Amino acid sequence: MRRKGVFDLPANGHTSTEPHEQPQEDAVVSTWCPVPQVPAPSQDGLISLAGFGSNKDLIQRQVERLSAAVNVPSISYDDNDDVDIDPRWHAFVTLHEVLKTQFPKVHEKMTLEKVNSYGLLYTLPGSSQDLKPLVMMAHLDVVPVPDPSKWSHPPFEAYFDGQWLWGRGAVDCKSILIGVYSAMERLLEQDFKNKRTIILSFGFDEETGGFRGAKHLADHLKEKYGENSIEMIVDEGGGMVVEDGVTYAVPEIAEKGFLDIVLTLNTPGGHSSAPPKNTNIGIMSRLIAAMEDHPFNPHIDEHNPFWNYLKCEVENSPKTVEPWLREALEKKEDFADRLIESRGDKVRWWIQTSQSVDIINGGIKDNQLPEITRTIINYRVLPSDKIDGVLKTVADVLAPLANNYSIAVQGPGYAQIDRGFGVLNISSMNILQPAPITPTGPDVEIWNVFAGSIRQVFENTAEKLSAKKVIPVGAISAGNTDTAHYWALTRNIYRFSPLSEETAKGPHTVDERVDMQAHLGGVKFYYELIRNMDSYTGS
Repeated sequence: MRRKGVFDLPANGHTSTEPHEQPQEDAVVSTWCPVPQVPAPSQDGLISLAGFGSNKDLIQRQVERLSAAVNVPSISYDDNDDVDIDPRWHAFVTLHEVLKTQFPKVHEKMTLEKVNSYGLLYTLPGSSQDLKPLVMMAHLDVVPVPDPSKWSHPPFEAYFDGQWLWGRGAVDCKSILIGVYSAMERLLEQDFKNKRTIILSFGFDEETGGFRGAKHLADHLKEKYGENSIEMIVDEGGGMVVEDGVTYAVPEIAEKGFLDIVLTLNTPGGHSSAPPKNTNIGIMSRLIAAMEDHPFNPHIDEHNPFWNYLKCEVENSPKTVEPWLREALEKKEDFADRLIESRGDKVRWWIQTSQSVDIINGGIKDNQLPEITRTIINYRVLPSDKIDGVLKTVADVLAPLANNYSIAVQGPGYAQIDRGFGVLNISSMNILQPAPITPTGPDVEIWNVFAGSIRQVFENTAEKLSAKKVIPVGAISAGNTDTAHYWALTRNIYRFSPLSEETAKGPHTVDERVDMQAHLGGVKFYYELIRNMDSYTGS
């Protein structure tokens, strides 16, 4: 899925290799890139990461668990019908049984509700009703495999080569799913006595929008607990990025908006032997070209979470950033064009509304003039551009061109009358506003617990993605996750996958695979995060 006055004092990391042996002190923090403290050791009597066991044995167990899940082709399709009609959903019954077999303690000690047939909602009630629940999310479904013959190993026959586990969903999102299950299983094996209620919420159609899975799960939670009733939600999202010897942990604390704009062009028909100068499809082609000639302008300011990521880069990776970046940040300039010129598309979609012409349909016969053509353009919208602004911009670009062909325009700001030459209708569907931005920073206690837990597991430890310095900093997602349905439950939504581009290959494409040592680090992160949240006595 995704990525991103004067400095006062440098961030100060901890140096312990056994994070539960003693608390770490981080008394010195930066005003530009504050680093949260590592949480004090949990006093819950459970084993620390140092006592977790042999990595070789743990990896073998995780290979068995993840392989069992990958072997089930739990595919969600764009054309799936409702759960009580489409037999393709039945694969999820098989996956449910696999999960029950692999995680007996979860199924013994947590209450399971099946929501809309295939969504899984587990609850472990806490002893304190004063503490808001923690929700851990993932999704059960995977994207289709167009051509299995292109894979090095069959996509639904998990293969472990000693480092990588290969198969569809090994990264997206069964590594996260099995990681959360495994952490919870390890806690419950020790008779974990939680104060805070813990909820696991697993949808089954994230890859097609989550309207049958996540939406029903979120509605169920809202009905049961009410709005603003959850302390924290953790789902898949941004990962780990290594720059100049520093590891940035980049949870996504916001998501761009989503919008499909539909262009429908109606014109008079006739016989192809006597065509007009410009046919319906020809005019639509020019309209599409006009939109591609007018992309949205890139823009960045301090309201975009990527701004803070850049500030952390300037402070912690000065050798890799542009020489002008520090001054531009200090002056609060809009340097989006310069940044794209320097870094290219690697950063473009965190600071620019995207536009993609994805679908076009027109014409029904080779000797009949097309009377209607329909095009769908997808937009992922920066908060600064706003959904209504995108609609109006598209209409303003297309109206003069359509009028040049005597085509009337009907859409945002336009209600022109058809004078017999045709009508261009500009409409929208699948609107999702940009996500609320999750609060972060040294004064936000819940962020400190979450980000501190990342440091606890990955800074100066033996984990695959460990580094001498780990900098957690929020970013914005160019895509969308199931959390889009959960906004009413909490402001504290962290979208984070404890993996990196070097340890997670091929999601949504050929030869998807995950480094199992990195996967194990994820299990340990979820284990520590749940413990730290249970020790946290905030709201």
